Amino acid sequence: MAKAKKHDESKLNEDVEEITKEKTEEINEEVNEFVAEEGTEDPAAAEIKNLNDRLLRLQADFLNYKSRSEKEKSASYGNATADLILDLLPVVDNLERALAAAEEGPFKEGVQMVYNQFMGILNKKGLQEVEALHKPFDHNVHYGVAFEESEDHDDGTIIDVLQKGYTVNDKCIRPSMVRICRK
Repeated sequence: MAKAKKHDESKLNEDVEEITKEKTEEINEEVNEFVAEEGTEDPAAAEIKNLNDRLLRLQADFLNYKSRSEKEKSASYGNATADLILDLLPVVDNLERALAAAEEGPFKEGVQMVYNQFMGILNKKGLQEVEALHKPFDHNVHYGVAFEESEDHDDGTIIDVLQKGYTVNDKCIRPSMVRICRK
């Protein structure tokens, strides 16, 4: 979805530049024809040419402003969504702890239903869990808090996840807290 928006914005910018060039060429041709007919460039023709150039620049500036404001609006919405979800992650953690601690029965089923519904809503807004366990350590999405020697795993492999990490629309909002294998 983000790639589609970027493609649409770049296409819009290309279209703006193309239209501006075409209109500038048309107006310059008309002015040049007018000047050629008159024989010499009179002050009125120069003023017309100057005003047409200003008009075209103002149109291009407006289209650029419109495009830029759309980008800012989209970025602002994305940041607001990420901030809200970041504030809700402790609730997700507590629901997971409740599920781990609860005994089988109607209470656990109820908490599981609430957790599934809550995660479904957050996933619709772009929340994704960072894959960490048994993956190579990546400092962009993992936060290493401890090293542990182990012969079962390769050097630099994550052997335990202490706290899940999450991304929203490919932006890391909370890195996974992990233990890393060291040989």
